Amino acid sequence: MIPAPDEVNCIFTKVLIPFVEREVGTEAGVAICRAAGRPREWLMADHNWIPLSLANELMRLGQELMGETNEERWVRRYWDYGMDWKPREERSYLGTYTMGIGDPRSLYARQDIFHKQVHRWARLEVLEIGRTHATFRRSPLPGYPMPRWTCTWLKVTFERFPTNWGLPRAQITETKCAAEGADACVLEVSWRNPSLGPWFWVPTGVGLATAAILSTALAVGGMAPWMVPAIVGVTPALTGVVVGYGLRERQRRQHTQRLLDLQGEEVIYSNNELEKKFRELETKIEQLSLLIDLSATVNATLDPQKIYEQGLARLVHGMRYQAAYYFVVDRPHGVVRGHKVVAGDHRADGLPDRLEYPLDTEHSAVGKVAVTGVPLVINDLASTTEPINRGTVDALGNRALLAMPFRVKNQIVGVLGVSSWDAPFTEGDMEVVAAVANHIALALDRAESFQTIEELSRGLEDKVRVRTEELRAANDELAAAYRDLQTTQMQLIQREKMASVGQLVAGVAHELNNPIGFVSSNVATLEEFVRRLRAMLEVYRMVPLSSVDKKRVDDEWVSLKIDYALKYLDSMILGIKEGTERTRKIVRDLRVFARSDEDVWQPVDLHEEIESSLTLLNHLLKDRVTVHRRFGDLPSVECVRSQIDQVFLNLLANAAQAIAGQGEITIETRQEDDAAVVTIADSGAGIPADVLGRIFDPFFTTKPVGEGTGLGLSISYEIVKKHRGEVTAESRPGAGAVFTVRLPLTRVA
Repeated sequence: MIPAPDEVNCIFTKVLIPFVEREVGTEAGVAICRAAGRPREWLMADHNWIPLSLANELMRLGQELMGETNEERWVRRYWDYGMDWKPREERSYLGTYTMGIGDPRSLYARQDIFHKQVHRWARLEVLEIGRTHATFRRSPLPGYPMPRWTCTWLKVTFERFPTNWGLPRAQITETKCAAEGADACVLEVSWRNPSLGPWFWVPTGVGLATAAILSTALAVGGMAPWMVPAIVGVTPALTGVVVGYGLRERQRRQHTQRLLDLQGEEVIYSNNELEKKFRELETKIEQLSLLIDLSATVNATLDPQKIYEQGLARLVHGMRYQAAYYFVVDRPHGVVRGHKVVAGDHRADGLPDRLEYPLDTEHSAVGKVAVTGVPLVINDLASTTEPINRGTVDALGNRALLAMPFRVKNQIVGVLGVSSWDAPFTEGDMEVVAAVANHIALALDRAESFQTIEELSRGLEDKVRVRTEELRAANDELAAAYRDLQTTQMQLIQREKMASVGQLVAGVAHELNNPIGFVSSNVATLEEFVRRLRAMLEVYRMVPLSSVDKKRVDDEWVSLKIDYALKYLDSMILGIKEGTERTRKIVRDLRVFARSDEDVWQPVDLHEEIESSLTLLNHLLKDRVTVHRRFGDLPSVECVRSQIDQVFLNLLANAAQAIAGQGEITIETRQEDDAAVVTIADSGAGIPADVLGRIFDPFFTTKPVGEGTGLGLSISYEIVKKHRGEVTAESRPGAGAVFTVRLPLTRVA
């Protein structure tokens, strides 16, 4: 697992828990473990880590538990306690290691290494270090704040280091603090180094004093040359220095031996911790194997008795519990009754044939668990105050009992119990028994559900047989009715189409009368006459005239704007021709729409069909509705052309009629997988939510009486459905409506 950058080592909680327990009581340590969501053993292991945010919460909780209002004062008390020498359980390996460093300067020089072993969210740098002073900078990683308590924690740590050698606390000056807004904390630390000590100075002083006395005596007595007193005086002094140095080295060796003993103790402790972890891991693996085996076994049968037997047998023979019991809750009779027992040796033979206890919290442990639903662990049955059946306990000689409620569909139906004649139960035992109870409960629930389904199935068989005959007769009637309905539906489709054609013809009749009557019969003649008149005008203009007549003719030519008329006459004739072509297109589109090619499937270009529908609806759109075409790349779609034309005509007509004044219609096409998608959106008033779900129902309409049959959208829906497609509608009041048609690209059987 990759370590998280915002973690704090559990050295922090290894001090916090004993500290609050000493100051407040054991309940304070329980509160810390509950808030951390970890057992005490895990929080007291200095190889574990917790998030910085959780460390902040635990510090606040510890301060509250002790009723301290000043954070600075409380953290100093807390970490002064942490820096004191502790028993092995509360001592960190770093504490032992720091004792083995020879002097304060060497210890301060290694602080960047020590800091990494405790805090991953911040970096400590040694900026400068001398013989008796050092400067440190501590910077949080980007994105992480600097909690105030960690600053106090570091200062107390630096203050207390010299006390390892019996020296006064170091002096700390904080010139910058990240908790107060600076980019980093900067600490100036000064300390005193250990002296040579009395083991050196006392013998040395005695030697120097002896040397001075002898030298003085010899010099005053004049009994020897001057060199003799000097030699005699140096000898005791050197002897004193040598003796002092030897005593000091002896004291250092003793200190070194003590550190070696501590480190040996540390190694033994770490080895024991590893062995403990390995034992726990082996137990977890064994428990996991048990649960996997149990799950496979109980899920392989639907017999409740075998499920009980297999579950209890796994607890006794797999986990080596002495005995396992299953008690059934009999609520109508108000008792908890023994139902199944599996034992590991002959001591369980003393159990009565019928174990039965009142369903209450006063007479037995299993009764209490059945009523409260709370697991119960009793590790000393001889002295417990919990309700137990003393006769059963004495007969079996049990030492410990674990009872777990047994739930099926959130109801307590029994109690699963295990007993031990020697070892007490642990938290791991509770987890295993709870897991076994859950596995058995799930298997029983499945078996019960299967039996219920089986009983219902047997009861339903006769009903199904009778209903099958009734349904067969009803199905024949429905088939005939469906055939009639199909015939009627096709008639309605054709009728609605004819009604639509009639409305459209009435709309375009006015546009067809004059263009067809005038343009069709006279446009070619008009063009020929214009050519003749133009030629005649040229002849007239070539005739010689007098200057007076020529001027009069020219003035009249200009006055009548003959040049202008001749210039635009050709464009007018071209416009007449375009009107003729438009008329022909309208007639052609009407003929396409009126075709009744039923069930003739063919590849169709949907873009052309949409354009044809827009042409037919021009009388509803022109000068009022702007049509936006957003056509994508769309291949031909295999469909019945006339029916799809009717769908587009109905949807576009509805969109135009939904717009009261000026508005817009947006048509989008695209391909999605193997389907063509056409979206028609209008800017009308929209469809009310209470109506939106009914717009495809036959004969449903929101138009006034006489203006709509209520079949347009229903017929469109059925046409698209017949093509194995779908048509949907979306709308928000005041925001218009959006109809989406999805058609398969190829015919679907």
